[in-house]
Amino acid sequence: MHAEPPPSRWSSDRFGEGAVPVRRAVAEAVLEAIENARDAQGSSGTDKQHPFGFTLMARKFETLGRSFTDMPGVTTIRPTGSMHELTVVSGNLLFPFEFAKDRSTNVMKAQIGGTAKVSGLLKILFRRFGPEPSMVQLALDTGDDGETRRLEAVATSLARLPEGTRLVLIAYACNSQAGLLELWWGEAELLDEHGRIRWVHCEEIPFRKAPPSGGQLPGTGSGPGDLPSSPKFDEGPMPTPPLNARPAVEVKNQDAFPPRTETETPTQGVADDEGH
Repeated sequence: MHAEPPPSRWSSDRFGEGAVPVRRAVAEAVLEAIENARDAQGSSGTDKQHPFGFTLMARKFETLGRSFTDMPGVTTIRPTGSMHELTVVSGNLLFPFEFAKDRSTNVMKAQIGGTAKVSGLLKILFRRFGPEPSMVQLALDTGDDGETRRLEAVATSLARLPEGTRLVLIAYACNSQAGLLELWWGEAELLDEHGRIRWVHCEEIPFRKAPPSGGQLPGTGSGPGDLPSSPKFDEGPMPTPPLNARPAVEVKNQDAFPPRTETETPTQGVADDEGH
């Protein structure tokens, strides 16, 4: 088993002496949520990815909260109107999000929120707890009085978090077949309503490879989530041709019964095969 790398200066600054346990707990929580989602997908009997997506959406917040219940300096908060509780560890608000479904997307080009526009909650989280922006922040006022009041209620519900709380993003790549592929965390600023971010700091989180789940094929490659390679043509068992002794009468009368290398099989036309 590979030795766990030491904490970075950034993670030590954020989590102190608990940097390594926190990093490990984050990895286990995200991995558990993804494996739960894979189980749901495998049990659903459908090729549609809704079971995986819906399960992961809920479980990624639940497993994070449960992973830190025994640690000191941990609080949870459910913003007004949100379905999920957010976990705060040592003054760091953890927010997990999927940035890719495979390894084709560089995490430095990650977008939060997928293809949809970012929610008002995310805008508030970045505004209140994100790093100092290098550009003008996005406006929260939508022009709709009802929506403005709702966003004000969300902001008020977050007011009990202490000053100095920092937003820590947890970015992961995964899919229902390979499981967890990449896992990163750090701090970033929100650039636009389409979820583009600029990382101020981003580093990879090591994680263990999960066992096969819900009928999925186990990974056999060198990296996390690698799918098994196909067997080579020369790795199968050698075929053994059947050997049948010739009857004695044929051996004595070889002129009448010449040797045959293979048994002739009666031919049958396509029409006969199909019953015509």
